[in-house]
Amino acid sequence: MDEFEDLPDDLADVEVIYSDNDEDFNTNDTYDEELIEDNQIETEVIDLSVLTFSKHSKSVFTSAVSKNQTIAVTGGEDDTAYVWDIKTGEVIFECTGHKDSVTEVSFNHNDQYIVTGDMSGLIQVWSIQEKKLIWCYEGDDMVWLTWHPLTNILICGCQSGDIYIWQIPSGNCKVLPSPNNVSCSCGKILPNGKQLIVGYEDGQVRLWDIKGEIAIWTNNDSTCVNNLDINSDGSLIITAPEAKIIKTSNGMMVGRVLIDNENEIECALFYDDLGFIITGALSGQICVWQLGKFVLRHQAKIESAVTLMKKGNNNNVYIGATDGAVYVCDVKGGTLKEVLTGHKADILSLSVFSGERNILTTSDDGMAKIFDIKD
Repeated sequence: MDEFEDLPDDLADVEVIYSDNDEDFNTNDTYDEELIEDNQIETEVIDLSVLTFSKHSKSVFTSAVSKNQTIAVTGGEDDTAYVWDIKTGEVIFECTGHKDSVTEVSFNHNDQYIVTGDMSGLIQVWSIQEKKLIWCYEGDDMVWLTWHPLTNILICGCQSGDIYIWQIPSGNCKVLPSPNNVSCSCGKILPNGKQLIVGYEDGQVRLWDIKGEIAIWTNNDSTCVNNLDINSDGSLIITAPEAKIIKTSNGMMVGRVLIDNENEIECALFYDDLGFIITGALSGQICVWQLGKFVLRHQAKIESAVTLMKKGNNNNVYIGATDGAVYVCDVKGGTLKEVLTGHKADILSLSVFSGERNILTTSDDGMAKIFDIKD
């Protein structure tokens, strides 16, 4: 077919429009893909929170809520931790002096002290009543930090692999040495208060006797242990990303909880009240497993990667994700109860109030938010 056959015979009947500006139209123009990307309309995020704390200038990595649920503490990439009123959002005092991102904050067992720790290894303990610093230590790069649940003992895992145990405020210290000079990646105190389960970067899981300063047993995992959880009576441990169930009494593996086509998990927790284990993966897979037989009971998938999970009451589990939302799931029924939106980036921490009427979340977007939970 002649490509010009549709043109009129008499070109005099065709009006020709001349442009005064040669730049108005260029047949060689192409779309600037980056420009289109930058100008895409951002999907509006509906903020369901009841309070937003916005004092941090960068990502907020960590959070904690006092036992009496009146005070929160948050720490972030701006090298600062803030202690603030949960009802009003007003700052009570500021924890200054840190030299790197504040990645650990928590209240001691009776809300007398707050500890703040940064990645460089500066650890500071603050008196809540006096609003001042009462103890500090600067040493190896810190990886994790936790209070003993019953007494004023502070435990810190370091990049060097050493574990420091201090009495506060005296500062008396003992050290559990690194087994292979590899980073100590995570740790939790057993319910008996006398033993500490620790995961290492080289895949070791080690049970320590705190008082005796000796390792009771060692289990060699095949990869770095990033996360672990302990059941309520301290008899079982689950590790991530390998999803191995380990018996606390002897360190032997008794099972694994991975679905087909899933090589690893991001986090896991025990829900002993119901006899369940819940796992979450970067693929968005959320699985509920029957404890004992380790068989799959429920399975669901969200559109974003799971970043963390926290147990609640009333069969609830709170799941933080990279889309900035928190998914509230009923693990007994295997249903999604609600989605809490308001953040615009990854959920980095989640603290559940003791009465479970609220949760505190922090995010890569620089915000901390409090959400009400439906019945």
